[in-house]
Amino acid sequence: MFSLADQERGVGWNPRASPESQWQLGRTRALLDFAGAPDHQLRIALVAGTKGKGSTCAMLASILGAAGARCGLYTKPHLQSYRERIRVDGVAVSPGDFTQQMERFREFSSRLPPDAGEPTTFEVTTAIALDYFAQKQCEYGIIEVGLGGRLDATNATEPELSIITSISYDHTAILGRTLGAIATEKAGILRAGRTALLAQQRPAAHAALKRACRRVGARCASVPPLDHDVPMAGPHQRQNAALAVAAARTLAPHIPQAAIDAGLKRVRWAGRFEVVGNVILDGAHNGASADALAQTLDRYADGRDITLVIGINRDKDARAVLRPLVKVARCAYATQAQHSPRALPAGELGRLCRRMGIETHVEADLGRALAAATHDEAQLVCVTGSLLLVGQARAALGLPVPERLW
Repeated sequence: MFSLADQERGVGWNPRASPESQWQLGRTRALLDFAGAPDHQLRIALVAGTKGKGSTCAMLASILGAAGARCGLYTKPHLQSYRERIRVDGVAVSPGDFTQQMERFREFSSRLPPDAGEPTTFEVTTAIALDYFAQKQCEYGIIEVGLGGRLDATNATEPELSIITSISYDHTAILGRTLGAIATEKAGILRAGRTALLAQQRPAAHAALKRACRRVGARCASVPPLDHDVPMAGPHQRQNAALAVAAARTLAPHIPQAAIDAGLKRVRWAGRFEVVGNVILDGAHNGASADALAQTLDRYADGRDITLVIGINRDKDARAVLRPLVKVARCAYATQAQHSPRALPAGELGRLCRRMGIETHVEADLGRALAAATHDEAQLVCVTGSLLLVGQARAALGLPVPERLW
């Protein structure tokens, strides 16, 4: 178990820390059962996928909230405070409540049998979130899967509704190197006799998901993107919004259209094409999300020059992230998330940027990179490459912790 200070730094979660065994989901289930099985008091929607999970979760929670339901929202990662991961009615858990929950589950963790092993931070946080939602008398728990699906801690619950957003290549060393293998891992959140909503997918992922639905016996429905723009920027958000609307109508069949419209309009999802003056903050960190960002940037810029401030993690495919972005940007500042062992060194990233044909300045200090990139207010500056980098950029720009989503 980690202190609140450790949680704020985001340390401690290693998805491969424990062997694939009966305890992979069993530790989370045991922690929940020690707490009185709070997840059984919630109607749970479990959301897996490669991109769009957080946006879909936020829009769904906002829509249900606009209809008068109390919703718990559990997402990852956070931007500036670990508490952002756990929200009720769009508001992050308070420091006092979170500390209290940590102490409660520290005691539950001590009850685990020796062969269970030490629970990971993510497993404990998942149990804390569900318990907190039940304490706050939430009707719904909107839960974002952490990694994959089949063996993710969130899959220790029994979702009423499973949602799978767009699938692309990410975490291939863990989930598999083909879209079919990745989709099969994510399909582990499906449940027999229950509804599964699927985003439109590339053929290999679509085929794997349909096979999984048949094998499990889930009621499977493909959801096409909306045919109009939505308040969250970017054409890719049409798909996420369509999933959120379909999910709301599945969970609450008589939900009024006014609540759907209000829920979509009011949500503010920080770090996802977030515009602050001439700076755009977007946590795109894989090829598919970078491609979506590039399309949105190009349309938004309307002919203005674009400068990238970019930092990418070592475990990501940096070429795939850069490929679409260098086509729309004039120059780049290669930097890195501060105090992160996962960050690709700025110098190494800078060399790669130059090989891909974009004028590049190397500045490992994010604050200095931002200052240099933003000196010309006539051009757009896009900070991207990882959500950790975006969170640190928000802090450097003087933006407060996003305590509220609406």
